[in-house]
Amino acid sequence: MQAIFRLLFIFSVAVSALSVQAAIKINVNAKDGDVISGEFVFKATVESEHLVTQVEFYVGSDLRDSSSSTPYTFRIDTLAEAEGDLKVTFAAYTSEGENVKKTLTVKIDNGLSKGPDFHVQQGQESLITGKWNDAIISARRALKIKPGYAPARVVMARANFGKGVYDAAQKSAEDVIAVDPNNAGALELLAAISLQKAFATVNRGGDRTETLNIIRNALKSAVENRRKVLDNLIDQFGPVTDVNKMAFVDLAIRAGRYSLAIEQLAPHFRRDPKKPAVANRLIYAQLRAGRFKEALDSAEYYRKYGQPDSYGHAILAIVYQRSGDTARAQDEEKEAVSNDPDNLGVRSAQAYLALARGKTAVSQKLAADLAKDEGQLAEVNYYLATIYNQIADFDDSRQRFERAVLTEPIFYDMYVERANEALAIAYAGSVDEKERVNQWAVAKVFFETALVAKPESFEALTGLAVVYALEKNPAQAQKMARTAIAAGPEYAPARYMLSAILSPQVSSLRERQSKAQGDIARYADLKQPEEVAKARKASADLQAEADKLQIEMTNALNQAIKLDQANLEGRSIPNVQAAWQYYRRYGRTPLIVPPR
Repeated sequence: MQAIFRLLFIFSVAVSALSVQAAIKINVNAKDGDVISGEFVFKATVESEHLVTQVEFYVGSDLRDSSSSTPYTFRIDTLAEAEGDLKVTFAAYTSEGENVKKTLTVKIDNGLSKGPDFHVQQGQESLITGKWNDAIISARRALKIKPGYAPARVVMARANFGKGVYDAAQKSAEDVIAVDPNNAGALELLAAISLQKAFATVNRGGDRTETLNIIRNALKSAVENRRKVLDNLIDQFGPVTDVNKMAFVDLAIRAGRYSLAIEQLAPHFRRDPKKPAVANRLIYAQLRAGRFKEALDSAEYYRKYGQPDSYGHAILAIVYQRSGDTARAQDEEKEAVSNDPDNLGVRSAQAYLALARGKTAVSQKLAADLAKDEGQLAEVNYYLATIYNQIADFDDSRQRFERAVLTEPIFYDMYVERANEALAIAYAGSVDEKERVNQWAVAKVFFETALVAKPESFEALTGLAVVYALEKNPAQAQKMARTAIAAGPEYAPARYMLSAILSPQVSSLRERQSKAQGDIARYADLKQPEEVAKARKASADLQAEADKLQIEMTNALNQAIKLDQANLEGRSIPNVQAAWQYYRRYGRTPLIVPPR
């Protein structure tokens, strides 16, 4: 009888054990034979009457991950595994020492047989829709097929940039440049990354000297990379023919190489001024190059013998406004608006003309309307930044500045405007001396960046002359002003600024000469002939230098007046602040959306 009870007990224990084992069950969101790719996430659930303490995830026999709390999710990067079958195991454990395992065999297939270009294309499509993670997966697939493949690395860089992971984006872009120094996509991305770093540095604050150095280097890098892209496009364009001439001209204009555009367009314009596509681009390039007399001559020829379209009338209005003929400018503006009020060139020309006439409110409305339709355009953001600057809304001005240069890093006009904003803050009566000096340094950084973008920028050179004058560095101030005049002989603000910079130098030399004259009389009374001779030579040298600078100062003023009679007629030698106010008000080179 005891033997029978013992057998019954053993049987009941066995049944109990079986029931416990049966009470634990693992469910997984995959089954044998499933195909997985990319970054796949296994999701496991456990059915148990007791507390589940841990779930483990094995690939083959390797423990890859474990989890002690729901949901039990395990991520596997299939691109780090070999293509083909993969055995995965899930093990669950309870507080009562129970356990159960579930093993599956899945298949990894990342479509590597389709080739790297297929996956690069897929990645580019994901970039367009902002699916950054999908783009990264596509790039990694291409790189697994063809390690180091530059197009795939560019996709990887752009995706990380979109996610805001700038260090990873920069690394991928630099890897491309290491093997392909002229890769346009990588260079443009490095430019954007540098700009983002500069903006982040501004917003973060910190030590001002260190901050400015970081900003200077970041902006310089951005501009240089973008400049390299555009110059490479021009260098690789090939022979210019009648068929591709306009495409080359548009590229030259986009690159800021206005002389190249003028060289191609001028002969055709003189032979046939009736083609607006040629005339508009020629006058636009002449204005942007600071060749204002040529622009006026071309405008007169175009008006007399050509057939201006709406854009043509708009650019004629700008030429006449700049030459001081406001009445003709208004007539041409009306003609442009009546012909095609929605034309981007016309609308941006209206914003420029309102700004040039001092109608800030009108310009602000025009720019705001443009922003609703074409808020991505650099020129639109330039006008908004300029207007916000004028009304001392510096936060909005800087936001528009960032948008403008992110759109086009070599947009030198925007750097000049940003520098003038810093000078405006420095001239404000509410700032102390320390902040004033800091704003001079900020202005210098942005003027210097403008020169990296356009080394012959007479606007930036004139601005640097202001900064050096404020820093009590007359030698550098004179050098910058003279260089500005050489770069832009028809740019009145540079000459006006030089007259302002030379004025205190002339006065100082005259004072020193007067002192030398007194020394002559004093040494003569003391019967010291050698000292008298030295004093006479010093006096003569000082007078010669003063006379020389006096002539240069007067000529600079007279030439400035001649170049801009409408705004300078009757003015005398200004001080630096007055010259800067004129430069800030009238020194902008005409800028509108380029002809299309």
